[in-house]
Amino acid sequence: MANKIKLNVRQWLKIAARGLLVLIVLLILEVGVLYGAHFSTADSKYFLIITVLNLILWAIVTYQQYLRYQVLQLLIQFQDVTPAHVQQLGHLQVHNHWLHRVLQQLLLITKAMQTTIQQEQNSELSKDELITNVSHDLRTPLTSILGFLGLIEQNPHTSNSDIKKYVHIAFQKAQQLQVLVNDLFEYVRASSASTKLNYRKFDMIQMLEQVDAEFELQAQQKHIQISVTSPEKTLVMRADTEKLGRVFNNLVTNALQYGQGAHHIWLKAQDRGQFVWLQVANDGEPIPEASLPRLFERFYRSDQARSPVHSGTGLGLAIAQSLIKIHGGKISVQSDANLTAFDIILPKNFTQDTK
Repeated sequence: MANKIKLNVRQWLKIAARGLLVLIVLLILEVGVLYGAHFSTADSKYFLIITVLNLILWAIVTYQQYLRYQVLQLLIQFQDVTPAHVQQLGHLQVHNHWLHRVLQQLLLITKAMQTTIQQEQNSELSKDELITNVSHDLRTPLTSILGFLGLIEQNPHTSNSDIKKYVHIAFQKAQQLQVLVNDLFEYVRASSASTKLNYRKFDMIQMLEQVDAEFELQAQQKHIQISVTSPEKTLVMRADTEKLGRVFNNLVTNALQYGQGAHHIWLKAQDRGQFVWLQVANDGEPIPEASLPRLFERFYRSDQARSPVHSGTGLGLAIAQSLIKIHGGKISVQSDANLTAFDIILPKNFTQDTK
């Protein structure tokens, strides 16, 4: 595509014809004025002034017509709104200041429209992926439940020990199904734009100590020590304690399940003025580097998380990220041979009205 707006031959001919017509009309009017005023040759200066004014008027009318076709050509260029074409339009050379502003406004509108379309497409794709993942994850435990109950139904002479074993397995699968449904409901609720937060002032250090106490027994069973560290004795902030509690619950659960070989889990907090820095870290096996960029995707599980020993739904970290986002915060992860750490930045006094 050319870097300049070019008029076609037909448009140039129309501009010339219109300009010629305007010029003829002005000359006729000029002759009429001079004749009616009975100007003599001594008054040639008046003739010159009127001629100059007519030429200026002719130039203005012709230039307006030229700009009109320039705008028309510009609008024709925007009939193709594919990303590659719009990117080329960004390099279009326009020498008229007013026309340049029109071009910039059209580019902004077009790019905003493209962003909206892309978001709609991503939303539809996301919904399709969600349905596919949910269907798969629901089918697996359901198949097991129906299979073991079917064994009991189809074999009346099944021994009591086998019946007990089959019912126990079916019950475990039903529990997995319940966890998946609860996590899915929590994820949808956390991702909704209409989610409301119940704000209250609280001490973040106390919250972390409470999380420590809640997971103490489970950590001891895995020979892991949980500790709370902070340079502050108290750290008062404003947020939805129930939802932040769910975030820490998911992160600590994740550390206990997938931090193989870990001996410590640290819950850290630090006051940073208008913000609060938080960290949940463990010294277990590192997360594969290839998995880090996708770790917060819903239903994503790294290779080590796909082990039969682990029964996670793949929604825990996605829920945590959504809950942090609706608080106006950010969550990130880093992992190496020494430490796997989830860092959180939260505004100390956030309200949804300030988003």
